Amino acid sequence: MTGHLGGLVHLGLLYDDPEDLVAGAVPHVRRAIAGGDEVHLVVDRRTARAFREALGDDAERVVFPPPTSTLPPSAPGFMATVRSWARTDRRTTVLGQYPATMPAPDCGFGEDALNLVLRDLPLTLICTCHRDLDPGLLAVARRTHPHLATADGRVGNPDFRTPPTADPVPADLWGAVAVRLGVDGTAGLAEVRQCVADVAERAGLTGDAVRAAVLAVHEAAVLACRSGDPERAPLVVEVRSRPGHTVFSEVVGPPAPERPPDDDADPLAHLRPFCAGAHLHDGPDGRAVRVLTIV
Repeated sequence: MTGHLGGLVHLGLLYDDPEDLVAGAVPHVRRAIAGGDEVHLVVDRRTARAFREALGDDAERVVFPPPTSTLPPSAPGFMATVRSWARTDRRTTVLGQYPATMPAPDCGFGEDALNLVLRDLPLTLICTCHRDLDPGLLAVARRTHPHLATADGRVGNPDFRTPPTADPVPADLWGAVAVRLGVDGTAGLAEVRQCVADVAERAGLTGDAVRAAVLAVHEAAVLACRSGDPERAPLVVEVRSRPGHTVFSEVVGPPAPERPPDDDADPLAHLRPFCAGAHLHDGPDGRAVRVLTIV
């Protein structure tokens, strides 16, 4: 889908005052505008004024969302908001500003989630942190960005640390476990459907959205069953939710037979229309099928 546009570029920018922030970021913003990117600058009013002055007429080609539109990073809607800015036909550049009141654990959660979940999207993210903020926040900024942005370009960040588990993405990024159950093959799928419906309704889905979420998980379970005897294949189904925003389901079944090297068909094509995202992970211990529904 994103192909020639490339994947996530995640930059950190450390600054002393708004003018220092703008001086370091404007060259990146101008290059993004010149390259045809859609540009969002999520900053406070003083910094927005400084950007408008520095960009001149180019400021008309920039969107200034309110800082509250993406915070805190651990909030249920954070990932959905950032994902919604991505386009399939061009890159999107987003600059965000750490607020002084943001807890370091929340910030670290969000930054790790960006690196893990959005790595294939055509996004350039520039996360800015004042050098006088809480040392914990500064440590998060240094740890979670592969490169640092400077007025001269970008440089490698020796303090960057890859999140410990990258494939598959840690499930706890999607909320607390609402339901976990073992299922003995396709005979138990009625219970799975009912559990998903109950969790989806509690999370805020209604009508066709609930039915779509149920169908997506049902199809994921059928796919996982195909790895063994469909009537007896043991499954573990886990459903997580963030009330009002997301329902995340993972179905783990027996290991799948090895696919032919020339088989490039998408095994999830039939369930993708019913969910916001789907992922298949085949490992030596089993096949995991994940589906995500966003309110």
